Amino acid sequence: MGPKAVAATLEHSSLDGLEGGVAPEGGPPPNVAGNVAEYDFDQVYEAHFDFVWRSLRMLGVPAEIVEDAVQDTFSVVSHKLPEFEGRSALRTWLFAILQRVASNHRRTQRRKLQRLEPLFDVAASREPTPHAHAEAVETLDVIQRFCDMLDAERRAVFVLALLEEVPAPEVADALGIPINTVYSRVRSLRDGLRRAFERREMGDG
Repeated sequence: MGPKAVAATLEHSSLDGLEGGVAPEGGPPPNVAGNVAEYDFDQVYEAHFDFVWRSLRMLGVPAEIVEDAVQDTFSVVSHKLPEFEGRSALRTWLFAILQRVASNHRRTQRRKLQRLEPLFDVAASREPTPHAHAEAVETLDVIQRFCDMLDAERRAVFVLALLEEVPAPEVADALGIPINTVYSRVRSLRDGLRRAFERREMGDG
C-alpha cells in the first residue's frame, strides 16, 4: 500500500465508524449480571500483542526497546487482569496501561531517535515486491514522523481513533476528554497527516 492509499484509508476511516459499535476484543465479554468477567491472560496476550506493540511505537518508544516495553505492559496486565471488571472495553483498559509504560520508557531514554524502523513486518506472508516494500516503509515512516510531532494527548487520539478505529465514545472515556474534542481532533489530525503526505510527495518531507 503506497502513501496515497494509506492517506486515503485514514481519511475515509470516517467519524461514522468512530461513532459505531465496539471492535472485536480478545477474551470473553463482561458478565451481564455485573460480576467480574474472567479473562485468560494467554488469550489476551495473543489477541492484543500487535495492538500493544504498535501503540507503544506510535507513543514514542524507540524500536530498540519496544520489546521490553511490550513485556513490561503485559507484566502489569498479568497482575491487574483479575481485577478488570469490564466497565470499559478491554482494549482501552490496555491502552491506559501501555500509555504509562510508554511514558516511563521515554523518560529513561532521553536520547535522539535514530531513523525509525518500519512499524510492521511488511515482508510477512504476502512477500511484496521490493518496490511495494519500499513504498510501505516510506508510508510508515511518514506516519511515525507525523506522530512524533504530536503532544501526548493528540498521539493517543491518533493511535486509538485513526489507526485502531476505536469508537469515539470509548476514546473519550479512555482519555478523559469530551467526545466533541475527540471528533475535532480527529479531523485536525487527518488534515495534518494528509499535509504530511503531500509534503513527502513534493520532496519536502
